[in-house]
Amino acid sequence: MKKYKVLLIFLVGIVIVLNIPLLDRFTISNGKTGEIVYMDQLGNAKDFVVSFKHSVNRTPVNEFIKIQENKFMVYKTTFFSYGAGMPEYDPGSGQKLTIENGLVQIENINRELENFTYIVGTYAEHTLTYNDKSMKLSELVKPQNPAFFSIEKVTLLELIKHNLIRS
Repeated sequence: MKKYKVLLIFLVGIVIVLNIPLLDRFTISNGKTGEIVYMDQLGNAKDFVVSFKHSVNRTPVNEFIKIQENKFMVYKTTFFSYGAGMPEYDPGSGQKLTIENGLVQIENINRELENFTYIVGTYAEHTLTYNDKSMKLSELVKPQNPAFFSIEKVTLLELIKHNLIRS
């Protein structure tokens, strides 16, 4: 009888440990359901680009983002034409604007975000790129749904589940 008690306590302990959020991860979730659809180590995703075609002026936009102290920092953007929804240049904030061959580049944006969302477009072809890999957000979240980017503490169980699904 004592063996079963020890075994039960051991199993309960394992279940508890598997369900405690311990590990910081770069995540993308379906903004409607909250389901984590993509996960990676912070060190792997420390500097990434989200690219898309602007819906109004139909030209490419690149937003350069890095992870610092478990927050996102938008530090640069490039695009070909100002229009609705494009970032504004603020010379008083230390931003640097360059225009070369029609490409507008704004550096030193330094906008800190706890998290952010892209509405995955049917035309925009939102793409996440880092460490020589590239993936379309529409492969993770259905078009016209939100892709929610965050840094989350995940459980060992979520990590195991995620790695099994990716395999």
